[in-house]
Amino acid sequence: MPVIRVLKPQVANQIAAGEVVERPASVVKELIENAIDAGATAIGIRIENGGMRSITVTDNGCGIAKEDCRNAFLRHATSKIETAEDLSHVLTLGFRGEALASIASVSKVTMTTRPKDADVGTMIVYDNGVIVKEEDAPCVFGTSFTVEELFASVPARLKFLKSARTEAGYIGDYISKMILARPEISFRYESDGKIVYETYGDGSLFNAVFCVYGAAIADKLVPVAYDNGYIKVTGYLGLPEISRNNRTYQTLFINGRSVRAASVSAAVLQAYDTRLMIGRFPFFVINLSLAPQEVDVNVHPTKAEVRFADENRVFTSVSAASRLALDTVSQHVESAFEHVQPKQPDADQAQPERTYTPAPKVDFHAYSSNQPAFHYRESGPIRTFEQKGSVGSVPSFTIETDRPAPRKKEDAETLFSTELPDIIGCIFQTYWLVTRGDTLYLIDQHAAHERRLYDDLCSRKTELTAQRLLVPREVKLTPSEMSVWEANGSVLSDLGFGLTKTGAMTLLMSEVPVLNGQLLNEAYLMTVLSMLSEQTQNAAGALLKEQLMQTACKHAIKGGEPVTREEIASLLELFLNGEIPLTCPHGRPVVVRITKTELEKMFRRIV
Repeated sequence: MPVIRVLKPQVANQIAAGEVVERPASVVKELIENAIDAGATAIGIRIENGGMRSITVTDNGCGIAKEDCRNAFLRHATSKIETAEDLSHVLTLGFRGEALASIASVSKVTMTTRPKDADVGTMIVYDNGVIVKEEDAPCVFGTSFTVEELFASVPARLKFLKSARTEAGYIGDYISKMILARPEISFRYESDGKIVYETYGDGSLFNAVFCVYGAAIADKLVPVAYDNGYIKVTGYLGLPEISRNNRTYQTLFINGRSVRAASVSAAVLQAYDTRLMIGRFPFFVINLSLAPQEVDVNVHPTKAEVRFADENRVFTSVSAASRLALDTVSQHVESAFEHVQPKQPDADQAQPERTYTPAPKVDFHAYSSNQPAFHYRESGPIRTFEQKGSVGSVPSFTIETDRPAPRKKEDAETLFSTELPDIIGCIFQTYWLVTRGDTLYLIDQHAAHERRLYDDLCSRKTELTAQRLLVPREVKLTPSEMSVWEANGSVLSDLGFGLTKTGAMTLLMSEVPVLNGQLLNEAYLMTVLSMLSEQTQNAAGALLKEQLMQTACKHAIKGGEPVTREEIASLLELFLNGEIPLTCPHGRPVVVRITKTELEKMFRRIV
């Protein structure tokens, strides 16, 4: 039988460090939270090599008394709580008492601190859990931590870290959240000698958002102010035009603590209702204030997740607060239109006769190389952008896209064989009912047309050119987005973006891509950065395919649009040869099949 042993404190600390200290950003998080709990109004952060070489966090907080310096590095040593009951109303960011012990066990830590009532400060040095120095030191009021050689004694942990650029991005993203959470605190963040963020700490959340995201975001914010006596919701929502294809631009604070809560994100999304397309997520910076006993912050080692005592009440309150803010914007727009009076025509002036041209019919027949890439029911052609001679030369290149794999022959014969089925009609102006033998087929007109357009686009070379902007635009990125751009600059250049770094977190965009005549703007750049952060293999091809899917979806006939029997018949002809998959580019089925036997079972004719 194995012998049960009590682990040595240093080993126990290193094990705890596996939960508390995942990467350099975790160290920065713990040290900043301690600084905030110490009452700091100014916090400086300086890192080298993504924090793997060194991290320094300095604050002007209350400092630590000399007799408490050693205790601060002991496990479960804290000034925040005394009993378990204190957890039900804790408001400080840190309270477990594991952070400094865990950090000191896997790095070299130098702490210099001085309370305001002390004549001299104290310096204490730990090297991988062992104290090596403790002495008086001259220093200013407050506390300074320097963490060096993180994970040097734990190579197994070190090898799982990413590049210095990526780790610095994680740190920058966390600091940006704290800037938003504590606009009353002045932050200065420096990475490898370059200033990334510097705030004045004037208490304005709007100014904090401007510092982190820039004018493009700050100009499209909707203030949120809601209080129902149980919960207070404050902050900003973004207008639909600055939505993203992921949740990275969503920041949530609960009683000043940066956390994740899927229910709150879902509540905000519900408030947008039909204002957003499916697959888009709104921008928001929201702080929830509620009684400490209504939220449990002790459910995660890093306190990144919380649990509410009344989840449903929080959900409905956040949704109501968001809907009220968005409805206020809509009312302002409607009010503005009410004050716009149409210009009265001059009675003596003859008015031109107005004529209206109906939208063209859809032509679903086979496409030749001389025809447009797709047909659609819009009143005008896709916008094209001619390159003027004064603009100068821009790069032009071609990227091949793979044609979807054809269906098996037996699948095609099972569907329609070699003859068109009998068309019965259309229900809900979306689904066509056709029969073939003892089988009923329901065809989604949008999915069928979308698949045809996408295959036509993929069957040819995709022309991608770059259009130079008359006035270059400044683009503000987050630290993680900047690290993605720095790592994939050549890919973005190949896609037609002309980007030049002008600041720590800013780019100057001078050229944008034009795909098959469509101008792809700044919003597409954010989508590209998001996809590149998740995929590196054949990134350019994947990005182009995604855009082709969006193009096909946009120009395909929609559910509810009237389509004639002849038009649907000509579209169904394209599926006879079995070369087109029976799903739309996004994976939704084009056709649903119901056999006569299945119908008879539904009506209990057979069992």
